[in-house]
Amino acid sequence: MISDKVLQKKIGWSPYLPKRHEAQIKILECKEPKVVIFAGKGLGKSMVCAYIALKAFLNMMLEVKQGKRDSIKIWIVAPTYELSRKVFSYFITWLLKVEPEFGPCYSDRAGPKLEVTKTIWVQGKSADEPQSLMGERLDLLIIDEAPYIKKSVWEHQLTPTMALSEENRTFLIGTPRGKNWVYQQWLWAKDHNAGFQFSSGDNPYLSQKRLEEIKETISKEAWEQEYLAIPQEQASSVFRNIRDIVNPSCLGEPQSGHRYVMGLDLAQIKDFTVAIILDKDTHQEKVHDRFKKIDYPLQIERIYNLARKYGAKVIVELNNIGQAIADELKARGVNVEGFQTQGTISVDKPGTKEQLIKKLSLDIENRNLTISDWEVLLDELDIFGQDLTPMGHIKYGAPEGYHDDCVMALALANWGLLGKRRAQNAEVAKVMPQRRKTFQYF
Repeated sequence: MISDKVLQKKIGWSPYLPKRHEAQIKILECKEPKVVIFAGKGLGKSMVCAYIALKAFLNMMLEVKQGKRDSIKIWIVAPTYELSRKVFSYFITWLLKVEPEFGPCYSDRAGPKLEVTKTIWVQGKSADEPQSLMGERLDLLIIDEAPYIKKSVWEHQLTPTMALSEENRTFLIGTPRGKNWVYQQWLWAKDHNAGFQFSSGDNPYLSQKRLEEIKETISKEAWEQEYLAIPQEQASSVFRNIRDIVNPSCLGEPQSGHRYVMGLDLAQIKDFTVAIILDKDTHQEKVHDRFKKIDYPLQIERIYNLARKYGAKVIVELNNIGQAIADELKARGVNVEGFQTQGTISVDKPGTKEQLIKKLSLDIENRNLTISDWEVLLDELDIFGQDLTPMGHIKYGAPEGYHDDCVMALALANWGLLGKRRAQNAEVAKVMPQRRKTFQYF
């Protein structure tokens, strides 16, 4: 058995030095087979996950050398490969400090992996590829950001990997996402002295002043869930009662006499291009499209055909490529409005990302909008959050490693809706001033 003191000295990390991190110490001291931890943002959970994997791997390697076992199978699972790499990077960096000869065994082709032999390995896995999580029997399963993983993946793919032995261990760690399936696991673990709850303030290295600034600028529910790690009835910190506006049958073909607006969020390097069309009269979603890794001429053709079919006005964010695509659509006769999400409000620029998101949040809460049961969009709305930048500004978006392209497309389309649904439009139009447009072709 490897000594913690010796190992931590070799890797240059310790929950005891230079400050004593009680939360990390409690996690490492727990010896139960299944451990569930709710942790506030910034607690240091990625490091403790990596250390758990490192120590387990080194101890099992000793058993291999002693002839007590012939395989080691460890998964570090996260909602995306990007997030699994965050934990894996600590693991591999520390491992190579202790045992440099493992360097040639590391690769990151289809996700991070340390493969010593075909039966001795540590793999970083993505929960958004459930088909890759089948058929193994693991010695250790670490699930980072567990609340953001689907219940079906936990039940059908991950649970069976640990079912055949009482010696195997499972760790579920993450910031709460409402009272979902991880909350039920946490309640069970508490009854077995293996359920923990730590706030961001339990990290002795975090600035208490900065935490107080964040507390003053976000909602009470967001503060309690994201930083105190208290699960809320509503999982989202920005959008609430999302399922109340879902109608699975709202999608459909264009109708005569109806007006339509398309929100268009264009892909950056790793993102998706998303188009969502809303009916301006009924405020219902009618169609959506999502794609990536398509050349821009083909993207433009796809967007143009969809806009022409519905006779839709297109509202597009003027990011790095937005202007060029807006120009091309305009040249083809499409009615385009550009929306600048950066900067402050002025006479010529009456909209910002903050206004865009606040309008969408209000319209969802007031049920002034109907969307389909598109799982990708619903998941993005669930996890979309707000945070405080080092300069003290509120930043809206998805957590690191996630997408918010569908949310932005919906928000842009929703920006083009005036007033309430058709039954009340006539009265609302009499009293609502016309919004000045930021950039429009006719």
